[in-house]
Amino acid sequence: MSKLLFTRVPSNPVSLGLVCNFIAHHPPFDGYEFGQMVKSLRYQLEQQTHLIGSIDDAIVAYVGWIVTSREIAEAWVANRGPLNSDPEGTAIAATVMATRSSSHILPLIKEAKLLNLDKSVYWKRDFIDARGAMKRAVRKRGA
Repeated sequence: MSKLLFTRVPSNPVSLGLVCNFIAHHPPFDGYEFGQMVKSLRYQLEQQTHLIGSIDDAIVAYVGWIVTSREIAEAWVANRGPLNSDPEGTAIAATVMATRSSSHILPLIKEAKLLNLDKSVYWKRDFIDARGAMKRAVRKRGA
């Protein structure tokens, strides 16, 4: 079996198309409004706040995030406010994650964390069934 490799891609129409095609095949994103998803993915490519996992040149995993403040992220996770960027922020909020296999999740998260060692991490997970969103936070020590 080939090795899972991680990379970031440049912000260009081809990269955006490849990422959109991959994400569009994974719930819950396959049911989201097209324009909003493209806007989010384009932002992540432009800001280089994403990571792609690939095997044999095929995308098998994607995670994208936004840099923000701890206060904004905590309000967002608690559904008390919108998620807005703060380029000088001390936190990241993962907003998009899809994998072809559950075995790619942990390696993808670990690799993304290596790119953001100085930041606390926040995320929500939506499900395609009736379950509510799952919310998580991993705060950087001393933050």
